[in-house]
Amino acid sequence: MSKRELRAKLGLSTDMQLAKVLQLPVEEVSAWADDDMVPALPQVLRLLGHPEQQEPAKPTNDDPDADRIAPIEVA
Repeated sequence: MSKRELRAKLGLSTDMQLAKVLQLPVEEVSAWADDDMVPALPQVLRLLGHPEQQEPAKPTNDDPDADRIAPIEVA
């Protein structure tokens, strides 16, 4: 979504208002071009209703004996 479309969707007319809604510095929001895509910042994604990305799940160890296996010393 472009910055212009985002402002229209939210009913905002200035970058200052958009920055306030996104809780970002006005200078950062003003630096975005009106017709370019807005960055996928967490504040923008949350505002658009996208769920927050979670960390990838760590693989589970299905071997119940994995922590009991020890190296064998051979004489």
